[in-house]
Amino acid sequence: RDHPQRAVECLIQFEGSTRWPDDLLAVQRTKIAFLLKIADSIDKDNSVSAARLRLERSRRNLFEQSSLDIKTIDGIIFRLRIYHEHELGMLEKALNGRVPCSSPKEEVALAISDHKRNFIQRPAHTQAVTTLSTRFPLLSPTSRLLKKWRDSHLLSSHLAGELLELIAIRTFIHPYPWSPPGSLQSAFVRTLTFIATWDWQSEPLIIDFASELTAQEIQSIRIRFDAWRKLDPGMNRVAMFAASNIDKEGITWTDRQPAKMIASRFTNLARAACDVVRKEGLELKPEALFVPTLGEYDFLIHLKQEDYHSKKKSSFKNLQVDDVKGDPFDAIFDPRKLFFDELQELYGDDIVFFYDESAITIIAGLWNPQTGLRKWKVGLNYSTMPLAKENGVEEDQVTINKAAVLHDIARLGGDMIAKVEQR
Repeated sequence: RDHPQRAVECLIQFEGSTRWPDDLLAVQRTKIAFLLKIADSIDKDNSVSAARLRLERSRRNLFEQSSLDIKTIDGIIFRLRIYHEHELGMLEKALNGRVPCSSPKEEVALAISDHKRNFIQRPAHTQAVTTLSTRFPLLSPTSRLLKKWRDSHLLSSHLAGELLELIAIRTFIHPYPWSPPGSLQSAFVRTLTFIATWDWQSEPLIIDFASELTAQEIQSIRIRFDAWRKLDPGMNRVAMFAASNIDKEGITWTDRQPAKMIASRFTNLARAACDVVRKEGLELKPEALFVPTLGEYDFLIHLKQEDYHSKKKSSFKNLQVDDVKGDPFDAIFDPRKLFFDELQELYGDDIVFFYDESAITIIAGLWNPQTGLRKWKVGLNYSTMPLAKENGVEEDQVTINKAAVLHDIARLGGDMIAKVEQR
């Protein structure tokens, strides 16, 4: 196996009870206690080989902080989370000031969005896609191929898989003026054609899974889209707007991502792919559509190719853990993804990162234009270097110290990095 295994996400909901605490932080602690009890209970199950509590986002008290990884004797790993039906109401009360909350309003709003996305919209979306996949057998492979195309062009961290599924679904349930595609190749090319021609700046994507939307509801979605364009004319928060009959808000999968720049690149890549299809015709080599263009990035981080799940000891000294080969959950251990996540957390405001989540061999980056020439001031959150007073450069002007930042990144990655290529 060359790539880490992915855990299957699952939700569990208990019957309603008044014994749940009224404090949001206490709710998270109660979930941890429940998961530990579940782990103790299933240890006696002969169909389960291991169970382990997983903690995350411990610094953000309002967000989901725990899950339980369960590995069956067949090697399948499930990730279990607990859904508390009153948690959303508690978050909304905290946002409205009806209950005391020490967290800032912005963090509460982000927690509400995160909760809706993971516990309400994602399960409903998954169920709707599963139902449609039985009606259109080609929908599932089309979605997977579209995600592979996204990944191959290093856009994995910018375009949600659910957004791509909505775009693929449109090819099947709104095929006019053609009938639904009868082959995977046709479905994929039609989907790329829509991406290339979709004017997402002035048109929302509206998907009706089960022909339930009324004309009034569609008009309401368009009004909400127009309101976002008036509220955010620069499209700094919402560039693409994708709504459906189960998600009329339209920003669940596009809130803050993709950025306007990424959305434009998404469109341009689709246009380039369609041009190649038209030019090559029957002589087209499909793999040509999945070759990334690397010349446009400011730097490239090349990662060494290492089998993290072999029985031999890892050569990455900074990533060695005790007895990793005996860990039943080493199949989902992905140090390259952890490295990317840390880069995103440390430098995400100064650098736009790109990678392929299906095979992380290269991490590309673009410097944020805001890190360019500017007046020096106290509190800049990145390494800077002074510039000589010449060629229009004013006194006390600085710019980001690119060499120092890349050196820090190389030091952070350690032996995992093969080379850092600066353009």
